[in-house]
Amino acid sequence: MKFIDETIVNATLDAFEDDALYLESFKEMLSTEPELTSYLDPANYSLLNGEELALLEYITCVLYHSVKRGLDKKPVIFGSILEKHEENNWDIVNESNNKNFSKVLDKFFEGHPQEDLLALAEDAIISDEDNPVTIVGAEIIFVTCKSIVDTLHELN
Repeated sequence: MKFIDETIVNATLDAFEDDALYLESFKEMLSTEPELTSYLDPANYSLLNGEELALLEYITCVLYHSVKRGLDKKPVIFGSILEKHEENNWDIVNESNNKNFSKVLDKFFEGHPQEDLLALAEDAIISDEDNPVTIVGAEIIFVTCKSIVDTLHELN
């Protein structure tokens, strides 16, 4: 897949400032991507609180529509490929000797062909007073988004 740069990501973020457009885009993504919809089933993310689940859904929608905008076509996603990437990404987390997740993030960025898409996910998990993300939530959200980015990159 060609490189999706931050100008495309920022254009998608700007467009989604319109809540109605975001909701329409989110519904479109869910209706046209049944395997991604299954992957994002809230039952799979019981460790996330409501705000974290909403953040995961939002970032996924931004990633998907940024790729769609950058490629100028509907992206392809297969659940089996998504699951393979998720397993590989959790292996990286679990095999890391570093308990500081921000240090583990460095491993995900090393040589990755879609750094700007990963940067969106990384920026989203930074906890502050407006965006309280738990440590567990940050790991789950980032690994999920990284797995989606890896799948999009491989298949498109």
